[in-house]
Amino acid sequence: MSESGLTWRHALGVGVVILLVCYGVLRWTTAHGHGLPHMSWFLLVTIVLLSIAVISAGAEVRAYLHGTSTRPPSPQRARRALVAAQACVLAGAMIAGWFGAYALIELGRLDADSAFGNMVQAAVLCVASVGAVVTGLVVQGWCRIPDDKDRDKDRDDDSHGGGPLHA
Repeated sequence: MSESGLTWRHALGVGVVILLVCYGVLRWTTAHGHGLPHMSWFLLVTIVLLSIAVISAGAEVRAYLHGTSTRPPSPQRARRALVAAQACVLAGAMIAGWFGAYALIELGRLDADSAFGNMVQAAVLCVASVGAVVTGLVVQGWCRIPDDKDRDKDRDDDSHGGGPLHA
């Protein structure tokens, strides 16, 4: 992970790896007579609610950093918002990879009765998961403290004398 946090490249890498692994496993299991796991529309509700929770956690930090709120969030709360955003990126990428693989397997079985409906459901869940990735990346950006050249100058001045240590 870079100093600036997770990027879309991290999410894409995780998503592609999971897609390839899951596609191979699902292809192997269906070729050996096993059925695909059951999906539920409840997963869509869960993904959307988790994305909303991450947005609301980051909104307080964003409001303070943009000057629209005078009450600073606690450091623990800001850290939790950042960690939740990064977890949303990684989890969304993994879930998108899983449902992408599921949709690809169903695409190859369109002659079956339920394959089209399952493929559409998997595609919708994959798109929702990509939305969770975007949500996490946006909220992570909200939690980034803007660069302040004056602060860096003060930090350099403080390093010659006493004062707090800076990492």
